[in-house]
Amino acid sequence: MTLRNYITLTISILFTLTLSYGQSKDEKNDVILKIKKTYQQINDYKNYKTVSIDDSEEFLGHNTDNGATLTGYFKADSLKKIVEWIGLSNKVIQREYYFDNARLVFVYLTESKYRFNDKTESFDYTKLDNVFKGRYYFDKGHLIDTILSDKEHNETKKQDATDFLTSSKDYSKLLSAKRK
Repeated sequence: MTLRNYITLTISILFTLTLSYGQSKDEKNDVILKIKKTYQQINDYKNYKTVSIDDSEEFLGHNTDNGATLTGYFKADSLKKIVEWIGLSNKVIQREYYFDNARLVFVYLTESKYRFNDKTESFDYTKLDNVFKGRYYFDKGHLIDTILSDKEHNETKKQDATDFLTSSKDYSKLLSAKRK
């Protein structure tokens, strides 16, 4: 192989890889835009039939300090959204799971801590400070992108995604059974 053929081949390979990566990125952006549209449609709809579970043992397997609630939002027979609210002694965790065609497409996670009152040396349960927001985008059962408000969660995002997929399936079954 001559040097000229080698250079031509190398440039062709690099060009092909660059194009295929760009297409992949465009496809990912298209999927994320579709997810955002689905998210907006789900939140804009107002006539859901809701099913709630207020006993944290029923869906978490244990009690929490300040209670917990799991709520499913159904449009006809289709589960569109699940909101999991967990009250702990020092914070509140809320996860919103969004579905398109019975598949998890998005999770919005927030964590808020109760303010600590130094004078009374106790938490003020009337005041919360948002400490974390996370957006997790899924396509065909796989995490495709995240937007996280801190770097700590970046290290656990793959495990978080696995947990979200598992929880969303379990919660879907539980809420659907409760609905009937």
